[in-house]
Amino acid sequence: MKLAPHLAFRLCLFMALAPSHSAAASMDNTSFETGPDPGDAMQLASGSTAITGWTVTRNPIDYVGLRWAAWQGARSLGLNGAAPGGIAQTVATVPGQVYTVHFFMSGDAFSTPVIKNLRVEAAGQSQDYAFDTTHAWPWDMGWLEKTFAFTASTASTRIEFYSLDTGDTGPALDQITLEGPPVDATWAGRLEIGLGSPYPNPAPQALWVDFTLSRDTPVRLSVWDVRGRELGVLDAGTHPAGHYTRLWDGNVGGRAAPAGLYLLRLETPGATLVRKAVLSR
Repeated sequence: MKLAPHLAFRLCLFMALAPSHSAAASMDNTSFETGPDPGDAMQLASGSTAITGWTVTRNPIDYVGLRWAAWQGARSLGLNGAAPGGIAQTVATVPGQVYTVHFFMSGDAFSTPVIKNLRVEAAGQSQDYAFDTTHAWPWDMGWLEKTFAFTASTASTRIEFYSLDTGDTGPALDQITLEGPPVDATWAGRLEIGLGSPYPNPAPQALWVDFTLSRDTPVRLSVWDVRGRELGVLDAGTHPAGHYTRLWDGNVGGRAAPAGLYLLRLETPGATLVRKAVLSR
């Protein structure tokens, strides 16, 4: 019963000093309250950004409303929609500094196996967590607080939570908070452009790529082959500051691109960032 990232480094460009204040380490929509009304629960596909500030990863997840009692507010997540899924957010960080993520974990009640498992990853570091649902009930999920610490290596860090369980039942997630040093004005006041590693990589077919802007700027995100030919444009236009996720469906001119190495290229005025992607087919 269901109750429910090759340039092997992140590239960042900084221009135009500005400011005089600091911004505390933070995440958006930490208890998943901002998003569509899930009713009892609704399934969100991989790549969905319906939950404000977050991107669904790997496989679909359940956005839970009335199905069980959330730890905070009225909404929470079941990370196994039909298979092990995940959710991620990219946050501003200071390289070399330690950040701590706090979150609450439970699991699908009345399902087996009773031990539910998830992993948290950030900045190339990860940790696994388990929750015993033996005494979890829809009206009292037995939420437990967990803690994950990581050392940032770049000016923006993608934090991902994902299930390690097979099938359509697994861990539940709610109320995520981030603790860490404030982003100093010498970082926060500059134009920061980040291009994340594509995922999955290698990819058998489609892949996703994230990019981050610290203020309004024109961007062009395109796919190139290793001979220097542009194969397609994934995004072009002026965007406000924020985190963006775009999909390459693995096609060129309406036909499946052959297996091999490709380049994802993010261009802004005065800067170009590149990531390698592999289609495995």
